[in-house]
Amino acid sequence: MVSGPLGYSEDEAFDLGGRRALVTGASRGIGRAIALGLAAHGADVVAVARSADGLEETAAAATAKRGTVSAHPADLSSPESIERCVKEAAKRLGGIDIVVNNAGTAHASYVEDTDLSTWERVVDLNLRSCWLLARAASPHLRAGDGGKLINVASILGLVGSRGESAYVAAKHGLIGLTRALALEWAQHNVQVNALAPGYVETEMTREMLEDDALARAVVQNTPIGRWGQAAEIVGPTVFLASRASSFVTGQVLVVDGGWTAQ
Repeated sequence: MVSGPLGYSEDEAFDLGGRRALVTGASRGIGRAIALGLAAHGADVVAVARSADGLEETAAAATAKRGTVSAHPADLSSPESIERCVKEAAKRLGGIDIVVNNAGTAHASYVEDTDLSTWERVVDLNLRSCWLLARAASPHLRAGDGGKLINVASILGLVGSRGESAYVAAKHGLIGLTRALALEWAQHNVQVNALAPGYVETEMTREMLEDDALARAVVQNTPIGRWGQAAEIVGPTVFLASRASSFVTGQVLVVDGGWTAQ
């Protein structure tokens, strides 16, 4: 197929061959699905998380993919660890074109019952680490041909929820960070966007899934009428990581079965 005015064909718009990606929180759930999905479309991926065993499982699952997945255990609560992580990923891959800030944690308690250490832990991993990683990866993203930063937020970055003030605040902050960085880096041809998943079946939502009343409430309040699956976050991520989204920046792509449309 003949290339269009942007220098690539329609068949190549979603092709990630030759692209180099760093994905955090990739030892399980949505992060693992994203790492494997990027590799399936041709990207070479460094998968990052605390769990070395979980990362090795992710890497092993990528053996039949077009691209590769290699594991890099790291503590994303440490600024020094984040700096080392980015340097190692860039060295291993020969650069970084795509960063997916997916690592996160949740906590449910009303504000009166939430101590400062819990607040700091939730905000640090869901927001502070994303800022630190973006800052460390900035030279690599700006040096390439159309860098991509994708922040995995949540529908709770768009709406409120009782009993989750730390998580809600962090995810709202992550969406704000996305918009600010999109403006700062637009001149460098780096697109910065966020994903806002709804309720997805993962290890992090296991307690909700095991609570029959809560699990049913999610289904009843989701227009599609079911929980999402981690694999359903892959397509939106590939779009934001690919050349197909070269004119999309500062946006929030909501993947929630219609939850926030109500």
